[in-house]
Amino acid sequence: MSINIREPVVKGMFYPAAKDPLQKMISTFLVQADPPVNEKKSLLGLIVPHAGYVYSGPCAAYSYKLLKSVSVDTVILLGPSHYTMLEGSALWPDGIYRTPLGDVAIDEETCQYLLKNHKVIEDYKIAHIQEHSLEVQLPFLQYVLKNKFQLVPIVVGNPNYDYTTRLARALHDVMEKRPKHYLILASSDLSHYHSDDVAKRMDRLVIDLIHRNLPEELARLIESGKGEACGIGPILTLLSLSKSYAHPHAEILNVTNSGETSGDKTRVVGYMSAAVYV
Repeated sequence: MSINIREPVVKGMFYPAAKDPLQKMISTFLVQADPPVNEKKSLLGLIVPHAGYVYSGPCAAYSYKLLKSVSVDTVILLGPSHYTMLEGSALWPDGIYRTPLGDVAIDEETCQYLLKNHKVIEDYKIAHIQEHSLEVQLPFLQYVLKNKFQLVPIVVGNPNYDYTTRLARALHDVMEKRPKHYLILASSDLSHYHSDDVAKRMDRLVIDLIHRNLPEELARLIESGKGEACGIGPILTLLSLSKSYAHPHAEILNVTNSGETSGDKTRVVGYMSAAVYV
């Protein structure tokens, strides 16, 4: 029987195509990152940028460094759709995701449970073929978790607040039903192609609402155009999911933008790493 393999499409562009330089780059970013650690709460999920590693890798490392001391069986990876129009969310439910660091097995039991019990998600592999927002997270995950995890990859096509609350309920259901250690990973950049000062102003508004764990207010901010986040669907899903627990807490780990690396402050992309605890 043939295996469904999702081949990497942005290796050599967003991150090194060869194993050794890719591992070296990730290792360097992780050594330089120094995130605050909340030892009193359980880590539910992370918000991580998804640009080229040269630009967003140092920021992403703040999130991934937290996983060095966390037990994870399955990563539920949520990324926005940049290339495919979707009314809901698309799942790659079987086979593997491949990167230069090896293959990541799909958690087929979790995927089949979601497909069978929740119509907010559908089996639609086409949405995954060209999508970079999920792919770029995998080498970091593979390096930190030593490839000892399974994956539930979901392209979130509908960023509507009501929809993301339903998606959050579906994820909470499967997490309650399956005896596994799950991590939710929301892949998102922030504002796009504004000047440095405008971008920082817009991003502060988004970051404040994430820190205060206010998904409905965040959805309204994005709709108003006063804030931007390409992965707002994944972010809203994670924050809404955290509301299922008694005392959720979102902690901002690092904030930067592409201008800090490129030196071009006229058109920047904003990045943030954050941890959501319960």
